[in-house]
Amino acid sequence: MEIRKTSNPEKNNPEKNRSLKNKHFYNLREYSLVGISYTLLTIILTYPVLFKIKTDIPGTGADSFQWMRILWYTKIAIKEADLAALTHDSLLFYPNGIESMPFSSAFNQVLYVLLSPFLELHVIYTILWLLTFIIGAIGSYLLVKYLTDNKYAAFIAGIVFAFSPYHFSRGLYFFGAATVQWIPFCALYLMKTVKEEGIKNPILAGIFFILVAMSDLQYLIFMGIFAGLVFLYDFYLTLRSRKNFTHSVKQIIIKYFFFGGVAFLGVLPLTINEILIAISNQNFLRPNTNEIPKLSNDLMSFFLPSHLHPLLGQFTLDLYSNIPSWFAERVNFIGYIVLGLSILALLKSKRKPDVKFWLVSTFFFTIISLGPILHFNGAVAFTDSDLKIPLPYQMLYNTIPFLKNCRTVGRFFVIATLGYSVLAGYGFSELLKYKPERKKLIFTIVGFLLVFEYLSIPYPTTQVNVPDFYYKISNDKDNYAILEIPQNSNAGYMDFHYLYYQTVHNKALVGGYAARYPANVRDFQRTTPFIKELQYYSLGTKDILKEDVTDIGTSVLNANNIRYVIVHKNQLSSEQLEFVTDLLNRTLKTEPDVYDEDGLIVYRVPDETIQPFMLLGKGWNRPENWDGTITRWISNRATLSVYSGVAENATLKLSACSLHSPKTLEVYNGKTLQSKQNISTNLSTVNIPVTLNQGKNVILLNVPEGTERPCDFPELKNNDTRELSIAIQRVQLIDSPEN
Repeated sequence: MEIRKTSNPEKNNPEKNRSLKNKHFYNLREYSLVGISYTLLTIILTYPVLFKIKTDIPGTGADSFQWMRILWYTKIAIKEADLAALTHDSLLFYPNGIESMPFSSAFNQVLYVLLSPFLELHVIYTILWLLTFIIGAIGSYLLVKYLTDNKYAAFIAGIVFAFSPYHFSRGLYFFGAATVQWIPFCALYLMKTVKEEGIKNPILAGIFFILVAMSDLQYLIFMGIFAGLVFLYDFYLTLRSRKNFTHSVKQIIIKYFFFGGVAFLGVLPLTINEILIAISNQNFLRPNTNEIPKLSNDLMSFFLPSHLHPLLGQFTLDLYSNIPSWFAERVNFIGYIVLGLSILALLKSKRKPDVKFWLVSTFFFTIISLGPILHFNGAVAFTDSDLKIPLPYQMLYNTIPFLKNCRTVGRFFVIATLGYSVLAGYGFSELLKYKPERKKLIFTIVGFLLVFEYLSIPYPTTQVNVPDFYYKISNDKDNYAILEIPQNSNAGYMDFHYLYYQTVHNKALVGGYAARYPANVRDFQRTTPFIKELQYYSLGTKDILKEDVTDIGTSVLNANNIRYVIVHKNQLSSEQLEFVTDLLNRTLKTEPDVYDEDGLIVYRVPDETIQPFMLLGKGWNRPENWDGTITRWISNRATLSVYSGVAENATLKLSACSLHSPKTLEVYNGKTLQSKQNISTNLSTVNIPVTLNQGKNVILLNVPEGTERPCDFPELKNNDTRELSIAIQRVQLIDSPEN
């Protein structure tokens, strides 16, 4: 029967009845030795990370650069509120910006802001990364020491959790996912909440729950589910004890009320922005359903040593290539030593409720991490009939709030990793009972074998070199944007370098990268003339606007305050490089600066008067090809943006026809009516005089008669159900005769 602790056992234990001063000294000595030991292990098992701290960061780059930018942007948003905001990142996807998650890893963000006056960004990043191992190991030590009262078993458990292949693999570039260190502390005080009376432990559990949420928002949900299991376990023990049920339930409710209250008050400010997005009609945080199976764990990954292992990795690398997930998400090796110790715990301690709880919860999170259907060696269908095996995750997906926003289902395994560390601690404690007089020898052998299985040295590192040009413009205090070529159109490796370079030059970027973003975030790149051509390396993106990009390109850049175009020539094919440099040379008519050592060609945009140019706005239907001419229908309203460097008169020249009956086309600049034109059913040329203001003009095309549907007119023999009014093609902006 499990005994709940209601007081400090040391007070009633003659062997440990010492003065408070001596007790504190003993604990301080023990924990100092443990902390130093785990620090040395971290330095050794992450070699050569610490020794390259001045020049490199741990991992293989990629998202690591994005995470460093997240840390940097937090400070910018706090200290330069006129330039940036926590919830809307205006320095990416310029000029419209992007809704951002302000606290992706608030714990690391806060520490960066505090340390940034003293240390460089990449040094702070590396220190915080190393601390995830040291603190995580100490937390697991304290948890298992509390559960087993065996410091040898506790130390083994610290190694299992902190230096697990899961941790090493996510640490390659997922900084938030690598910030696992507060999970065992939260579990410790949740277990103390179960076993001890009073409200101190649930309050501390709530505080550590907040720290888990401040590490990674997905871990918030995972830890919340674990806390729910602990709550059920507490009820189970109450029923099993056969004590005053009403009184016991009241005590349980009080304890978890304090835990939940503290956790809720601390977590809500961190997540309110994400909650509002999640419950909106435009929840861009929710991943595509086809991503979830891909980012679930493969059953084989639990038994396959990491590809980072210096000896075994060369044999497992090909097997890992069969798993479709991102490379850093594929590794979930439990370890055969840990499996053996867990089985020993099951065999020797299966009657202990605590062991049962950790067995059930560990199995639960292991199964959930496999996602909605079973994967093995990359396969999801088995037998000749393509049998697919459904798993319990789908039930959670349909019931747990906000779980639909969790893309990387495989990360549920982080809680299972903690469970395996606890089970290994229980198992090792039982193992020592066979030969207690040789516990140090057994500890050394098991510890060595465990470290060997988890070995990931030399751990990959990435240099943080920044081209000299970015340091040059960092001294320019003007606010403007830069356009990098190739543009950030996907999550390519060098795209992440652009994000890191921004932490040096501090200028806004056209394009960018974000893990989650609205569908329209790249509209500026896709639709803006000249920028669009540089994005797709083609002049063939025809539409209804008749403009020569070489004539308007400089004006487009100046109108959007884009001062530099930076060509990364080593990232372009010879054909792409030739197209880009030819278009830039013909348009900007300026000699670029070439930085051969960095592979850069830098164009400074000439500061010229903006010539009028046009952009399509809202209300246009998809383009259609009418006998070789691109045509677009509008419904009853559509907009056209016209940029002008000065106030002037101009003429919109276009070809138009109405759908079924003549229509009136009203043309407004803002709220000012510019012209009314009668549009017949026959395609004809229309000249519309407009008065342009300096800057951006929003031209509204309005059809007061409303719309019609082609399918409503039998004589048209057309089943098109769109609401249409006028078709428009060949839109030109020309000077008025008086100009």
